[in-house]
Amino acid sequence: MSRRPGPSGPSEVPAWVTRGNEAIERVLLLIWISILWALLSLLGLIVVGVAPASVAGADALIASRHGATVKVLPTMWRSYREHLVTANLRMLPLMVVQAGSAAMLWIVISGGAPGAVGAYVLGGAAVASLSWSTASLAAIVAVPRIRRQDLLVTWRLALLVPGTIPLRFLALTLGLGAWIAVCTLLWPVALLLGAGTAIDLATSLLGRRIELILEDLERSAAASRSSRGGPSGPSAARAAHPAVTSSDPRADLTA
Repeated sequence: MSRRPGPSGPSEVPAWVTRGNEAIERVLLLIWISILWALLSLLGLIVVGVAPASVAGADALIASRHGATVKVLPTMWRSYREHLVTANLRMLPLMVVQAGSAAMLWIVISGGAPGAVGAYVLGGAAVASLSWSTASLAAIVAVPRIRRQDLLVTWRLALLVPGTIPLRFLALTLGLGAWIAVCTLLWPVALLLGAGTAIDLATSLLGRRIELILEDLERSAAASRSSRGGPSGPSAARAAHPAVTSSDPRADLTA
């Protein structure tokens, strides 16, 4: 009785092939997000389009966590329409600060500052303001929980982010600065990957970390209420989740 030879070759796909395929899929996702970001920004005439387009790109990246397949166009279009007003209300003031800081920095670099001391002072203030406002904007874009808060709570949380996670704030600032330099030198890269990579950097560095911080604060607040002799049973459950019954803006942290 003859035996047929079995299939030759490796029984499993090599790890480098899997990683390479994942990297290609990631690059294609970032290209698609960058193209749609540009189109959606133009749809909002840039001024009112950049904020919701950035949020839409972040939502697409968040949906793709753990290798999940994402329909990018429906996801971004739905998010864009949902956040067209709310994203602009939350982000436009910080974008104005960001633009003003960038303009001040450009004046200093161009030699428009009065004297060397004035140049150092204005330059330092411009860099600090630009970095801080950029990180605050990145937090709003990357963390849905922050976006769901009332307006003043969102601004407060976003402005506190850089001081809460200084190392990630520094990494984000340096990473975005380096990426802007690359995009300035290589404009095809900017067109295909510029916005998508910047949003991906923000969501990777800030997204999950800030969510964990907010969850820890929520648990600490619930434990503090419980230690002060709060109610037990169903009443305690409602107290631990005030977003269900409370009108306090801070209660949205449990959403």
